[in-house]
Amino acid sequence: MDIEYANNAMKKVLEDPRLIARKHGDIAKTLTRRMSDLRVASNLSEITHLPPPRRHKLTGNLEGCWGIDVSRNKRLVIRPIGDYDQEDLSTITAIRIEDITDYHER
Repeated sequence: MDIEYANNAMKKVLEDPRLIARKHGDIAKTLTRRMSDLRVASNLSEITHLPPPRRHKLTGNLEGCWGIDVSRNKRLVIRPIGDYDQEDLSTITAIRIEDITDYHER
């Protein structure tokens, strides 16, 4: 899958497992695994909705985004980009990583 990032700082961290460990210590292994899953997937349908990684559609302020579990509370927030059919996840072949957050606190 093609992956873009919300900003260059996020790209720098998420493309380097050592920087992931430094910045996201307690979730580093799982976050590295999720990033690897996203890189090898050809489309979003290949990321399972079952735990782990439990891909799920978001609502409210994050409408149009998807969450992927990284820990009990932390989620990788992704947004599909380009042309796609929201109902057919196999058409989502490019994403932007928006955030790594606990959006339950919002």
